Amino acid sequence: MSVLGGGVGGVPGMGTVVYEFQSSFMWDGPFAPRYTSAQFSSAMVDSGNTPTTTCRMGLVLGKITATNLWTNYSATATDGSQVAQGILTVGLSMTDPQSTTPVQRFFGVCVGGCVKASGLVGIDGLAREQMRAAFQFDDELPGRGWFPFAGRQFQNKTTNYVVVASDNGTIFTTTGGTGTNFTLPTLASGLSFMFYNSVDQNMTVTSAAGNDMFAFNDLAASSVAFSSGGAKIGGCFVVFSNAAGTAWHVMTMSAGANTVTVT
Repeated sequence: MSVLGGGVGGVPGMGTVVYEFQSSFMWDGPFAPRYTSAQFSSAMVDSGNTPTTTCRMGLVLGKITATNLWTNYSATATDGSQVAQGILTVGLSMTDPQSTTPVQRFFGVCVGGCVKASGLVGIDGLAREQMRAAFQFDDELPGRGWFPFAGRQFQNKTTNYVVVASDNGTIFTTTGGTGTNFTLPTLASGLSFMFYNSVDQNMTVTSAAGNDMFAFNDLAASSVAFSSGGAKIGGCFVVFSNAAGTAWHVMTMSAGANTVTVT
């Protein structure tokens, strides 16, 4: 639904669209929505909208720790708003209509319930992880969130595989393989994968871009592998993006003293 401008003294007829209400971000799932009243920072923006000072319904929100004001979520913020905690329930213009300067606003925030992922604005993988304690997403399996890889899926790969973003949270195994190379997807905040070598063959995890993996004693690695004889079975990597989506972090979680090869 569009809201049309005109103002006092306008001639009859349709005015310019000021902003639009988008379709609801809620869905009729098993949990009722929960709301709270909120005061919004005058600096809140919707970076994907024009102008950015017009914030759309469904905008993912965080809270500034020092002021307790709500604002747009940002994975790279350091003021508390890097933690996604709520969703804007109505479109808001953050500027005064007369002076056009940014001002604080007061309205409601959704802080829990069943939500449509496609109706959310500014969400990324990290925000999903943070919101799962209070929100149920319509495109995910129930139970996700108790552990980064619980309730998601297992995939066994016997040949080379290019991981995709929709595999987020997957445990990959290699039973029956003769050597498997996993190529990571394009870096994005919130992505995480587990790779478990369940065969006495080489298992390699490779960055598609290269030189953006933080691994053992290397801040610019392109791949990690279990490839040393007698130290392959039970080798396990957990690979996850940093908050900014600029680097892969590699954790070794092996059954024993498995040798890691970094290139």
